[in-house]
Amino acid sequence: MTMAEKAVPRKTFSFGSCNYDRTSPPREKLSLDTKAVNVLVPFEDALKLNLAIDECVRALNRYKRSTTAGKKMALNVTIYFDIGRITVSEVRL
Repeated sequence: MTMAEKAVPRKTFSFGSCNYDRTSPPREKLSLDTKAVNVLVPFEDALKLNLAIDECVRALNRYKRSTTAGKKMALNVTIYFDIGRITVSEVRL
């Protein structure tokens, strides 16, 4: 590990999050039969989401993809319907 890597703390939970305005169909009408959900994100929050995804992809790119552990790393998008929030994190498949 280089000195530059030691100086920069690594993300431990989330690369960022943003709010969203609404879903279509509305959350109250979602059921097990719902095939797809549209999530409407305002421009400023879309910029935050874009940055969070970009940062996570950059972190995933640091793994050595020729190893089993590196191949199992993935980006996770979590949508919290109850609070209208989206978060981006790194997970192992």
